[in-house]
Parts: sequence; structure tokens; C-alpha cells
Amino acid sequence: MEIKRGDAVTVRTAFGDLLERVALTGVEMGRDFPVVWVCSREEWAAASDEADLPEGLPWPADDVQLVDRPVEARA
Repeated sequence: MEIKRGDAVTVRTAFGDLLERVALTGVEMGRDFPVVWVCSREEWAAASDEADLPEGLPWPADDVQLVDRPVEARA
């Protein structure tokens, strides 16, 4: 499945931990490798409350997996 904006994803950290995040983009080319921009659920919710864009981080696409449940829709 293709990752797109608003999808629930898990990201793997350098220590092997899995974190829940929300995708801000699909897979795109970063400086040296493909990335997915992600943010926390809290940042996603706060940005929708403030009608602002969430701050995100680029995450290596190889360490991002789509979750089978959707994130609450933004207003």
C-alpha cells in the first residue's frame, strides 16, 4: 500500500523501538535517500485545531510502515 498524507504509520528508531506517527507526505526523495515526513498524533491534532501545518521530521522510508487503521480526519 502507498503511504499518503494523514495515514497512521509506525516508524522504527535507531534503537529498534516502534513509534506511532502520522504521515505528512508520501515517500519522497530526501537529500541522500527516500524519506517520509512524519509528526506525532499530538502535533497533528494541534495543527488541525490551530489551522496550521504540523511540524514534522523526515524519516527514512525503509523504517516507515503503514498502519491498517486511519488517523482521525482533520477539519
